[in-house]
Amino acid sequence: MSILELSKEIDKLAKIINEKNKELETLQKNYDSKLHTINKYIESISPSTTGTVPEEQLINAISKPIECPHCHQKLWDNQEKSTFLLIPKQKIDTKFDTTVAVRDEQPQQLTTSTTSNKQKKKTNIVCSYCKMTGHTRAKCHKRLNTPV
Repeated sequence: MSILELSKEIDKLAKIINEKNKELETLQKNYDSKLHTINKYIESISPSTTGTVPEEQLINAISKPIECPHCHQKLWDNQEKSTFLLIPKQKIDTKFDTTVAVRDEQPQQLTTSTTSNKQKKKTNIVCSYCKMTGHTRAKCHKRLNTPV
């Protein structure tokens, strides 16, 4: 593979990454706008509640089935379609700082794994001239030092 082909492939990958980042940003904006709408609705229903609910706590609460305490009828189950809509009593916190940190950590992990693989391959190489490990015949000092 030539350098030109390699640079074209890298360019394609960079464009794909940029498209995915734009999609992620639009999804985050849509999510924030929907949360903002829900929070406005919650304030209009009961303006007396001032606390906030973390996102993780809300997800945990929604994922569990909810039953009526009097008749024990299942009102909400995330796995099944339901006739009811769950609206939290308190505002929902929005956090997107963690997604940026996760994206930054992934390239660092890839670079460390590739360097360790190179070290392992280098130790397994056996020179065909002197039969020592760690180098090839082209880089063998014994062969290079002998006169022709």
